[in-house]
Amino acid sequence: MSSSQALNHSQNASVLEPANDFITSNLAVRVVIITFYVSIFLLGLFGNALVCFVVARNRQMQTVTNLFITNLALSDILLCALGVPFTPSYTFLERWVFGDSLCHLVPYAQGVSIYISTLTLTGIAVDRFLVILYPFRPRMKIGVCLSIIVTIWIVALLLTLPYGLYMQFQSAGKIRYCEENWPDEQFRRTFSLLTSVLQFVVPFIVIAFCYICVSIRLNDRAKMKPGSKTSRREEADRERKKRTNRMLIAMVAIFGVSWLPLNIVNMVEDFYQPAQDWSYYKVLFFMAHCLAMSSTCYNPFLYAWLNENFRKEFKQVLPCFSRGSECDGPARLGGRSELRTCNGNEQTVQESLLPSQMAKQYSGCEMISLEPTTNITKDLD
Repeated sequence: MSSSQALNHSQNASVLEPANDFITSNLAVRVVIITFYVSIFLLGLFGNALVCFVVARNRQMQTVTNLFITNLALSDILLCALGVPFTPSYTFLERWVFGDSLCHLVPYAQGVSIYISTLTLTGIAVDRFLVILYPFRPRMKIGVCLSIIVTIWIVALLLTLPYGLYMQFQSAGKIRYCEENWPDEQFRRTFSLLTSVLQFVVPFIVIAFCYICVSIRLNDRAKMKPGSKTSRREEADRERKKRTNRMLIAMVAIFGVSWLPLNIVNMVEDFYQPAQDWSYYKVLFFMAHCLAMSSTCYNPFLYAWLNENFRKEFKQVLPCFSRGSECDGPARLGGRSELRTCNGNEQTVQESLLPSQMAKQYSGCEMISLEPTTNITKDLD
């Protein structure tokens, strides 16, 4: 069951029985909830729009992984635009004031965007799984990637279609509301259960499996010693492995923590409808929904900001976020660290130096190795 269906259950209950429950009567609670939603709306739109912009402006950024990330950003923008503003609005107003067209469009678009997000996250995980575990196989072509993205959209549009079809704009006296009208209760429950499985359970299992396998493989790589290594390089490898594992764990954990509470609330509501009458039900629903919507803010950071190429593009677009007074320009070194011997001592080239500065500072030093930054995003660019 998607958040759109749960939202309409909640909204319909408040319309049919406009009682002064804890959510609608407590001003402080309203302010807190609205503050959360406004923050999610602004951060989600800004972060995801920035991801789309940097990919569109730089052709070199249009790789398979980055196209998946951009598709994720587009779905998050759709979710921010049609999921975040309407949720508190029609709950606090206790009526649907947005017209018949939006009654069908808003729940439908919310369900579509959630499907696109979860399927895209699954696609990213599978792509990383194939690249890391089968490094000698050809990478996915751009055309294949675009075909997968188009397929994701088509599948999402088709699977969510019943939400748009079975929503009705109705009146109860002077109050108008947007209510689900399913053929029968068994069909509604079956469809809701199937939606929860396809939107959360299956993607979570696939994502967790892929990233666990990737983490194990990277762990094995770090233990391999093809040649003699200095203690500095061994320590650097261990640190990179730890950062990568933390990032993979964060991806799985945030996906699960963000969406699990809302799915639980929705399933309880589907199979035990009296739960809606509990005085604190809406509080729990809004907490779960805010947590799920907040994933639109985490995704740009997890899948883009931690990617070195994205980070450099962000710093060019947003120079105020660069370190120091200078911004990272295209001439800077990227993703590499050179280990040189200078007067018998090992030194690592500073990545922030321009090539001319590096040549001056390290003139006369013997280069020992050129080691690319080994992390999950760099391996997959």
